[in-house]
Amino acid sequence: MHRFVTVVFAVIFLTGLSAAQSSDRGELFGGFSYIHSDFSLTKPSGSGLYGWNASATFKVFRRLGVVGDFAGYYPGYSFGCGSGCNQSAKIHTFLFGPQASLTEGKVTTFVHFLFGDTNLHTIQAGLPGNTFTSTNSRTFGAGGGVDVGLTRRFAVRGQADWLNNGFQTVDDQRTSQEVHNIVRISTGLVFRF
Repeated sequence: MHRFVTVVFAVIFLTGLSAAQSSDRGELFGGFSYIHSDFSLTKPSGSGLYGWNASATFKVFRRLGVVGDFAGYYPGYSFGCGSGCNQSAKIHTFLFGPQASLTEGKVTTFVHFLFGDTNLHTIQAGLPGNTFTSTNSRTFGAGGGVDVGLTRRFAVRGQADWLNNGFQTVDDQRTSQEVHNIVRISTGLVFRF
């Protein structure tokens, strides 16, 4: 894992140096995100989760850049024995990869391939005590989206990604479930610099 983190930071650093010499610099994105499945199994219905998504893209060439993509989701559920009986989770993704884009007028379309890590913390409070777990899983995926320019520096983004993780979780009935494929939809604002 230490070697992987070192390589990721080296790529980001070298890309930043390259981007500083390019006429196209980069962009920052932040907004709302939805994943179609709660792979933490915190909610009994297995429904989707709402959260946030942010990314920074540094362009190496006019149409090719490197993106760092981050997201967070925080499911919770109370199972009926008062305020002390609940379970919650924190899910964070840390993904990096190449991104290609094409601009026509005010519309920019892009595609990217992402790889990195997903971190999952779960807390179950109740009788007779509390249970805390934390685990990581490699994550990779692909996706793309469309930016529609509002001004020279700001745009609105719609984005869809397919993400694959290696989590294998166990529900309350001790049934093993593997929810590897996740669909993520994000929308928000882009700031270009």
